[in-house]
Amino acid sequence: MPQLRQQLLDALKGLSAHSAVGGLICAAARDGQLAGTVDVRRICAVSGIAQSRTGEALEFLRAARSLGLVEQISELNWRVTQAPVLAELAPMLQAVDVYRSEIHQDADTVDVVLTKPPNPSQLAKTLEGMLLGTWGILDTRETLPSIAENATERFVVMTPFLDEVGGEILLALFRHVRPLVRKQLILRANAEGVLPSGYMSSAGQLAGLGVETFNFRLEKAEASGMETFHAKVVLADDEKAYVGSSNMNKWSFQYSLELGLLVSGKAARRIAQVVDAVMKVSTRVS
Repeated sequence: MPQLRQQLLDALKGLSAHSAVGGLICAAARDGQLAGTVDVRRICAVSGIAQSRTGEALEFLRAARSLGLVEQISELNWRVTQAPVLAELAPMLQAVDVYRSEIHQDADTVDVVLTKPPNPSQLAKTLEGMLLGTWGILDTRETLPSIAENATERFVVMTPFLDEVGGEILLALFRHVRPLVRKQLILRANAEGVLPSGYMSSAGQLAGLGVETFNFRLEKAEASGMETFHAKVVLADDEKAYVGSSNMNKWSFQYSLELGLLVSGKAARRIAQVVDAVMKVSTRVS
């Protein structure tokens, strides 16, 4: 019994950072829904985890693997090896998640968000060969939809570059947002006042989703040149924000290394204030 308690304590310490999905996965294992070899997408489905959070589920599984609780059969397939331990952990991790989300709030939390170049990639290969690889690093393609899903009051995308591929990505993001949440988009026109091609190709659908669009490109009253932006921001309420290099275009999502941070707490609220200021000086696009 003391040995089991110590194993549970070690597992709780190792997995508490992933409590948001860990408690759900452990409960599914306890209820016999993860018997045999199971694909990570199936793990999310039976655990009640949105597919956009597959990256978080994988982080939990990798942490559990390091503790000998599960084993990885292939790139996406996993098998539970210590079901009784996971069953004991289910209520513990759920309690940790309630404490972290409802009771205790750190001033700021920061996660690294990465878009790797497509394979074959020397950079991706080198990164994966390092000690920690990409463990603990969030995937941009999964993080942005998760931000959209978690918005309860407003969801904002601020992007200076938007092509047709980015327009489809934008539509997918705004479709993840709950119906009553305010949706806002900040773009920049070119020197001739023409809005990005990705907006023009998707403007009707964005309007149909209730997206308010703003153009931040201003003539300077007392100096030559224009006032505009190069920042890339995806914001949920005033509580969580992605800030990084990723544009809403084909280049960023299919070719380039993109790096950013997902922040919450005080830092996210300061970012929200900057976004609010941008919208106040921007022109609303009808």
